[in-house]
Amino acid sequence: MQTAIQKYGVLLLSALVIFGCAGMLNGFGTNVLDDNVWDKFETFQIDPDMNYYASGPQDAYPIVIMGLKKQYELDNDLWRPLPPDPKLFKDLVKRMQSEAQKIGSVQRGFVLKLSEGQDVGVSYCRLTVRMSLKMGEDNKVIVNTPDMMENSYTIEGSGRGGRGGRGR
Repeated sequence: MQTAIQKYGVLLLSALVIFGCAGMLNGFGTNVLDDNVWDKFETFQIDPDMNYYASGPQDAYPIVIMGLKKQYELDNDLWRPLPPDPKLFKDLVKRMQSEAQKIGSVQRGFVLKLSEGQDVGVSYCRLTVRMSLKMGEDNKVIVNTPDMMENSYTIEGSGRGGRGGRGR
């Protein structure tokens, strides 16, 4: 009888931990794979309706390039603003691709979505990069710098197959 009580206690505690963690994440958005965004980054297209930012070492290559729609304001200074310079943009994307190839990875395009489902921007990064974002006050968006932990993104059904390489 005592082992049954212990088992139920462990199950109850586990459920509380799981639901508690899910509650902490409530209200946060994320990045969602998007082939159109991927194509735009890999053809070096700068959207004039977005402000672009980078995260990562300034003198090397970005971990992430993020475009935030101009109607929103970035609510932290963890990101480095990028000028709308096509030459610089192309150079940064190419450096990111080169670094990803060195480790057998690939860059992908994502739409940045708030928890309510609205699109606020785009990002370009490796599949292993996680980001979270949240709407603040007065159209300010809080975008946390990336977490490089492995994640659960899959590329099945993306129409590209494999690990996502396209030979560009």
